[in-house]
Amino acid sequence: MQIDPRDGDKTTNYRIMRNLVIPRPIALVSTLNEAGRVNVAPFSFFGVVSAHPPVIGISIGSRKGLDKDTMANARRTRELVINLTTEDMKNGMIISAMDFPPDESEVEPSGFTTTASTVVRPPRIAESPAQMECRVTEIMEFGESHQRRNFVIAEVVMFHVDDACLRNDGLPDHLQFGILGRLGDDYYWGRKGSFELKRTKYENWLKTRK
Repeated sequence: MQIDPRDGDKTTNYRIMRNLVIPRPIALVSTLNEAGRVNVAPFSFFGVVSAHPPVIGISIGSRKGLDKDTMANARRTRELVINLTTEDMKNGMIISAMDFPPDESEVEPSGFTTTASTVVRPPRIAESPAQMECRVTEIMEFGESHQRRNFVIAEVVMFHVDDACLRNDGLPDHLQFGILGRLGDDYYWGRKGSFELKRTKYENWLKTRK
């Protein structure tokens, strides 16, 4: 079977790539809005761009041509923190993925707590075993204005790794993290293999809080 991406729409091509490029680590990105509130959101279209200097790339979509909260904050402040997402953080991660209003922080509803960064202003997520403080160096835009995707290139200016996740040589021990991987559709990868985790709409979640 051959699929020409020029024949597909945004949704079709997204689903094809989402189901082909697997598994993907999840960057739980923390930023600050104009009022200084912490925004937290997960992105799985992310990876290493360079090791020297250490550079990370994150693809962030738009919503009807408008920046999502993470993108708007990163564009304005040029700072963000990438918190690695573990399987133990999956429930909080799925809550933070909902479309919260821009003036409402996802931290407390997601069950996360924050700890101060050392170089950038956005805080780190304390539940994450490793975090990367970053400064945005470049933003590349793809697609038409109403369905634009932004590729954020950010240089890591500080690494943080939990001491319990370090090897004897001082390097991170990836086997200790219990990293959560994103597969296709609503599936994820954990210690015991794949499992399904469906997203919830913000409006439906609010009803469960009442």
